[in-house]
Amino acid sequence: MTVLRLIQGDELSEHREALCEWLKANDIDPMSVRDRWISIELVAGSRVIRYRAFKVTTDGRRLVDPDDPTEVWSELMSRPLKVDRDLPAPQ
Repeated sequence: MTVLRLIQGDELSEHREALCEWLKANDIDPMSVRDRWISIELVAGSRVIRYRAFKVTTDGRRLVDPDDPTEVWSELMSRPLKVDRDLPAPQ
């Protein structure tokens, strides 16, 4: 695995609208993505988007992390990168 791009912090905030559209174009619900970081990685010759997704109940409510009750529970996810043209340029 090689990290090709890491998007985090202020860059996530500054480009939120464009990032949400880009996530949708890659079949990822922006509302499911924890907003700490998103990465584009090369895994076994394929580019993927890696992020943390909220764990939710069947009716969509976010779950509390059983190991830290002050945090929302999330899990590491990855999806194939389909669209990269709308991704904001690095700062």
